[in-house]
Amino acid sequence: MVNWRKIWNWHLWLGVAVLAPLVFWLLTALVFAIWPIETVRGKSLSTGQSRAPVPLQGWMSPPPEALEGALGVALRIVEGHPVALVDRGDGTEVWELSEKRRLGPVLPLSWAREAARRDFGGTYEEEAVYLFPRSGIGQRVAGSGPETLGLPDEYAGPRPVYGFRLRQGGMHLYVDALSGEVRARRRGIWRIYDL
Repeated sequence: MVNWRKIWNWHLWLGVAVLAPLVFWLLTALVFAIWPIETVRGKSLSTGQSRAPVPLQGWMSPPPEALEGALGVALRIVEGHPVALVDRGDGTEVWELSEKRRLGPVLPLSWAREAARRDFGGTYEEEAVYLFPRSGIGQRVAGSGPETLGLPDEYAGPRPVYGFRLRQGGMHLYVDALSGEVRARRRGIWRIYDL
């Protein structure tokens, strides 16, 4: 004999199981409709300004000690400073060419901060700055907050990168620690959108 009550219960729960993803899909579509993608990505808080390109000149050549053992060298202008990025195989060294001095494995924080300030169109109030190396966890280099920070789920671009956590709108700016370019902008709403 067929137990119709069991079949009805099974059919009911199957319907609920099928309905749940559809309701979730509908709610996510609502989130997409409420906030334009430019707002989610933080482009609405970007000035879109970049530094005018400066041509490299003959005196902007790396010193001989920078070239010893180098596998490759890239020359560029970062925030008005001519630099050489010297690839050593196991890492990159940054050399400031106007003074012919080694800066270390990343650009100075002040240069990255200048790029972040120029890019951000709102009131620039920084809570914390983290440096995310090529591999491993980020270390706080300025501001307040945890000393270390795991890999940011919201940023998957090239590293090393400076992560600036700003007060306005839960904004995070990611500035490439070798080129000085703003690689990503993530607002607090991004985390909802990403979910």
